[in-house]
Amino acid sequence: MDSAEAWRAAGTLVVHKMLGELSYEGLFSPDPVGAEEPGEHRLWRLGLPGAVYEFRARRGAFESWTVSPGSATRNGEPALDPRILVVDARKSLGLTGLRLADVLAELTATVTNEAARLHRAPSAPELSTMDYNLADGHLTGHPRLVLNKGRVGFSAGDRARYAPEAGVDVRLRWFAVHRDHARFRCVDELSAEKLLAEELDSGQYAEFARLADPAKYVWLPVHPWQADEILGTLYAGELATGLVVDLGESRDAYRPHQTVRTLANVSRPDRRDVKTAVSVRNTLVYRGLAAGATLAGPAVTSWLQRIGADDPLLAGKYRFELLGEVASVSVEHPVLGTVEELPYRFHETLGALWREPLLSRLSEGEQAISFAALPYRDPDGRAVLTELIERSGWGAQRWCDTVFDLLLTPLLHWLLRYGVGFCPHGQNLILVVDDRGRPLRVAIKDFAQGVDLLDEDLDCYRLLAPEAGGEMLRWPAHLLAQSLFSSVFSGQLRFWAEILLDDLALPRARFWELVREVVGRYREENPDVAARFDACLLFAPDVERVTLNREHLAGQGFDKVDRDDEFDVRWGRVPNPLHAPDPAGAW
Repeated sequence: MDSAEAWRAAGTLVVHKMLGELSYEGLFSPDPVGAEEPGEHRLWRLGLPGAVYEFRARRGAFESWTVSPGSATRNGEPALDPRILVVDARKSLGLTGLRLADVLAELTATVTNEAARLHRAPSAPELSTMDYNLADGHLTGHPRLVLNKGRVGFSAGDRARYAPEAGVDVRLRWFAVHRDHARFRCVDELSAEKLLAEELDSGQYAEFARLADPAKYVWLPVHPWQADEILGTLYAGELATGLVVDLGESRDAYRPHQTVRTLANVSRPDRRDVKTAVSVRNTLVYRGLAAGATLAGPAVTSWLQRIGADDPLLAGKYRFELLGEVASVSVEHPVLGTVEELPYRFHETLGALWREPLLSRLSEGEQAISFAALPYRDPDGRAVLTELIERSGWGAQRWCDTVFDLLLTPLLHWLLRYGVGFCPHGQNLILVVDDRGRPLRVAIKDFAQGVDLLDEDLDCYRLLAPEAGGEMLRWPAHLLAQSLFSSVFSGQLRFWAEILLDDLALPRARFWELVREVVGRYREENPDVAARFDACLLFAPDVERVTLNREHLAGQGFDKVDRDDEFDVRWGRVPNPLHAPDPAGAW
């Protein structure tokens, strides 16, 4: 498609998503038009100053909205531009002045990146068999956040060079930082010397060593945008005086994941993924690397993998994969790093994490697919989820039941037996299937900033290095279990239920019944943790509504001093589809 067609198509996608998700969060209050037909998309009207929007939508689990593609109109004409919707709705959204301008700019960037994705959008069959690291460049981003590809700080040139949608290789820049200002951590099986020998060719290692003695300096890869925009400015004095040394560009080519700051080695896929600090603002935060969590990563990895390897359910029956963060570097700016009251983004400007590559966990004939890719619909409307189910020959119920078991049983086991709560959103979860699309097992990543603990004293916590344990947040059981609701049940499965109803006629009531069966079976088979299970309130009548867009649009948290200050991401309560079936059949 040409540029104009891609822009209109991207804008239309975002308009429909905005109508659904902002209605779900209570920022929009559409009124029904005409009689309701249970289970069908009905007509809704949203009256705004100067404009009337109409669209067809179906209500689902968690009181969500599924808006029918292409159904939205503004004053009787197709609604194609989400910027106009924001301007129309600015009073309802509480947007004025600078914040309104900021939202419009971030929204424009989001639509632009979506348009770039649509220029080369693969079919669902193509995406379902594509290399995991290349497929990330074709995804639509966070399923709930409307402004999910704003990447505030990137120019048009940066977008063409570094955005995953651009589909181009990135070469990291390597720097050396004097050991007085840098700290390195790794798992016991590694050392700095071994890591560098495995990540750099011998010739390049020798070149770097002539510029900076590894005995005096810590080496780390840096995203090229960060090298230009942050090191070239905030670290200009340190570069001039030799506290920081520019070693040169990597010979290996990398591809960015949706997060932009995480990159996979495509020249040598056996080498580790690298998570870098990139001080752009995307969604709710700046994407730097916090020192404490970064340095804790290897210790958290060692602890998790030790527990997992000794557990028959995790290591044997389910083979639940932990893609560990095996080494890390964090740098404290000699001046800015000493000023505690600066916003967190000034303390997270330079660091790196090395993560085990996915390739090391795959056998012959196995395919890895990001959970974030499963709801993808191609230009013809076909979903990857549907493609895998039909290719498997199993039917929707058996396929879903298998995936729910492979995903939820290990997550429940970690939560209830070991008090570990992951951040299992679509980008962090990977489904491993065979060559027929049949599910085999699940892998999970992102431990340094994505693992929390119970506010109890469990025996296994005593095996965790104190430095790492001090960086991990503690929550009561019902709040730690919220990660399952926000990241899995509401964050992913509510979208699956609607896709499978439309594509394969799987009743939503049956879909959610399968989920309840897997969760309930874990409680029945593990009575010794039943009390903790009940404390998690997984079967409560209602749950808190997670409202990420409310927090994002408010824009109050971008320059917090502490990034872990509580986000205001909950508003109201909604029926819990795990509690009981919906009499109307929505769950």
